[in-house]
Amino acid sequence: MKVTIPKSWTSISIDQFPLIYDIIKDEDIEPIDKEIRLISIVTGLPVATIESIELGQLRELIKKVRFIFKMEFPKAVEVFKYKGYKWHVNYDITNISAADFISLTKLTATEDDVMANLAEIVSIFVKPYKRKWFKWELVEMDYKDKLGIIKTIDVGTIYPVCVFFCKVLTNLLPVIVDYLEKEKQEILKKIAKEIKLS
Repeated sequence: MKVTIPKSWTSISIDQFPLIYDIIKDEDIEPIDKEIRLISIVTGLPVATIESIELGQLRELIKKVRFIFKMEFPKAVEVFKYKGYKWHVNYDITNISAADFISLTKLTATEDDVMANLAEIVSIFVKPYKRKWFKWELVEMDYKDKLGIIKTIDVGTIYPVCVFFCKVLTNLLPVIVDYLEKEKQEILKKIAKEIKLS
């Protein structure tokens, strides 16, 4: 049976990554079972089909998926091209809207949430541009369409972006919560003054 295995993270979609991550993280799964399940995910073949492969061929397939266990990704990028768009990555968390920030805090509550919501996290920080005449213009895109495209982007491109933001966000959350609490107190003081004046 001919089975094609990806050679790097650039051939694995963001939708496949949470499944891969869960298998790697699960300490109750035997190493051989992990490898078989990983082969199943990256090839799209059922586990039963992988288990029926001759041992010599299975050993070769296992060697090919070993890169997954290293979890080594390329460096984060500022711009990447995908599906006819030039995607700009916003690395400045202060440039996202309040609504996006609230969504981000919900999407990244735990490590498991981050893994399950990679595409949604990425959608907050990347914007598609298309060339019109001599300049690149931001493309207004329906959220579902944008998310659909993002889910097909390879993990090699997207994961470094997610890691960067999760590290930054983890350090920023206590500071932001403190700042928001101070802002709330200021607003309450202003409201109290306005009530007294009226």
